[in-house]
Amino acid sequence: MFMAYNQLIAEQGIAGHTLEIGVHHGLSAIGMAALRAPHAHFVAIDLFEELQSQNVSASGSGNRAIFLQNMKSFYPDTAFLKLIARASNELMPEDVGQGFSFCNIDGGHSMDETYHDLDLCRQVLLDGGLAALDDYFNPMFPGVCEGAVKFMLRDPKTFRPVAVGFNKVLLQKQPAIVDLNARFSALFPRIPRVVTTMWNTPTLLLDRCPLRAFFDPPQSTPQRLSPASEHVFGVELGLDRDHLSAPCGSRATLRVQVANRSAAVLEIMYSDIGLTYHLQSAEKTMLAWDNDRVSFTRPLKPGQQTALDLPVRVPDQPGTYYVEIDLVWEGVMWFHETGNPTVLAQLTAVER
Repeated sequence: MFMAYNQLIAEQGIAGHTLEIGVHHGLSAIGMAALRAPHAHFVAIDLFEELQSQNVSASGSGNRAIFLQNMKSFYPDTAFLKLIARASNELMPEDVGQGFSFCNIDGGHSMDETYHDLDLCRQVLLDGGLAALDDYFNPMFPGVCEGAVKFMLRDPKTFRPVAVGFNKVLLQKQPAIVDLNARFSALFPRIPRVVTTMWNTPTLLLDRCPLRAFFDPPQSTPQRLSPASEHVFGVELGLDRDHLSAPCGSRATLRVQVANRSAAVLEIMYSDIGLTYHLQSAEKTMLAWDNDRVSFTRPLKPGQQTALDLPVRVPDQPGTYYVEIDLVWEGVMWFHETGNPTVLAQLTAVER
C-alpha cells in the first residue's frame, strides 16, 4: 500500500526525504527508506533501549543494534540514514529538516504523542505528501485515535484520508492537485474498490483482499509496482450434474467443485468467501440475485481444489429455472466481476 501510493505522488513530482517515527527493529523502515527520492535522506526516530524510561505508552521497545543490522542487510552503505534517538514529542522541524514526501508515524501511542507527531509531520511534509498513522483502530491504544481526531478538529484542512488498511491510515497533506484514489483505480483497475468514509471523506479500504497478489514482485521495484500478469482470482467451477429436479418449495443440493487457478490464496480475512448462486427464469432473466452461501472453512491455495455442497431453494411455482453458480467475497466483490466465468445448472421445479 505504501509503495503504490508513493508511486502515485512521485508521478506528480512529489519526491523527497522519508521519515519514520518509531522504527523498533527496522523492518518497516527498510521499506520506508526505499521510498525516498534519489540522494535523499531517511530519518529514523526512536527511543531505542537507552531511553525506554520515556516510553509512557509502552507501545514498543526499539533496539539500535538490531535496527542497524537489519538496515545494513538491505543497504550496505547507510550514509543516507539520519538516526535520531529522542522522544519525538521533543522534536521540532529544525531537528529533522524539511522536504519530506512520506512520513510513517508509529511512535508513542498516547493522545498527546500522536497529536505532536502529526503536527511535526504537517510542518515537514511537502504539499501532497503522505503521512501513515499506525494503530488508529487498535483498541489497545485508543490514544492514537484520540490524538488524530484532536488534530483533525483543530486543523481540519491539513490532512485528507486516502486509504485504510493493514492497521494503518494513510493521509495526504493538502493542498493536493490530483485525486490519488481516482489515479489508484486507473493505474490498478483489477484491485477491487471497497470504499468507506473517514472524516467525511471517501476512503479506500485495502486490506479486505490480499493486495500483494495483484502485483508481480520479481518485476516490481519499491518505486514502481508491476501488476500481476495472470488472473489474480481465477477460479474454475465444475458441477457433478448440470440438471436437477425437485419438488416446489423444497431444498435441493448441488455438488460444486472449486479449483483455484489463480496466484492468490483464497482465504477468509476480514470477510467470508462464499459459494452461492443467482436464480434465473427459463428465459435467463434474473429472479433472485442474493441466495444462500456456503463459506470456505480453510484456505484454498493455488492449484488446490475442493468440493462444496451448495443448498438451492426450489421456487414455489413449477417450471424451468436456471441456477448460476458464482463466488462472492463478502463486502469486496463477486468473482464474475473480475472476469471469472460462472456455471449454469438447469433446475426443474415439479408439483408435490
